[in-house]
Amino acid sequence: MKTFELFYFPSCPYCQMVLGELNQLTVAVELRNIMENIDYRNELMAGGGKTQVPCLKIVDAESVTWMYESRDIIHYLQQQAS
Repeated sequence: MKTFELFYFPSCPYCQMVLGELNQLTVAVELRNIMENIDYRNELMAGGGKTQVPCLKIVDAESVTWMYESRDIIHYLQQQAS
């Protein structure tokens, strides 16, 4: 089973695009505001290699994937919902 975590900050327009799409989907995504929690920012930097947002962390049994780019994230989550 895959789990999803979205690293974002509220004033980012690309993050808002992804967050708006999440309201339309039935996929469970844990939200991680990197401006409110320094641990989330540090996790993003350590795992993804940069603090760019939005970033979707995809965790499954064998691997962890860090996906950047709002359109890629939206497209991926739409596929997971169908």
